[in-house]
Amino acid sequence: MNEPLGLTTKPPQKKWYSRPWVIGIIVLAFGLIIYFGLSGRDKTPETPFAYGEDQLPAIKVVVLNGCGYEQLAREYANSISELNIDVVSLGDTPKPIYDKSIIVVRKGDDHDLSRLMKMTGIKRWTSALNEYHSADFEIIIGRDFDEFMK
Repeated sequence: MNEPLGLTTKPPQKKWYSRPWVIGIIVLAFGLIIYFGLSGRDKTPETPFAYGEDQLPAIKVVVLNGCGYEQLAREYANSISELNIDVVSLGDTPKPIYDKSIIVVRKGDDHDLSRLMKMTGIKRWTSALNEYHSADFEIIIGRDFDEFMK
């Protein structure tokens, strides 16, 4: 019973990962991650994106020729006639200075803007809100019109 000084024997310490409660917590964490990560994928979102484009109301636009080519607004309106877009009027911009086509938000919302961008392929947009405007959006066709004519 007499041990030499400084040579006391201690029971060996278990590693933290060999304790059963640590393994239980890790298994529980992975289970929760898998359950919550996969369970949301089967649900249908309750947003308008869940509907097909043909089930949503048509987006009202004004098509403007922004680069000066003859009858470009009419030709573009004809090219998008199969889409869920209602062209309420055609016209020209005061000056034919647009190199790039652009969507102008007049009184539309973000959801309709993303729908319109997806349908037309035009990614540039700006906001010029006007609650009295005849359409939700204006599409100004620039010199890059070949990219967007279908």
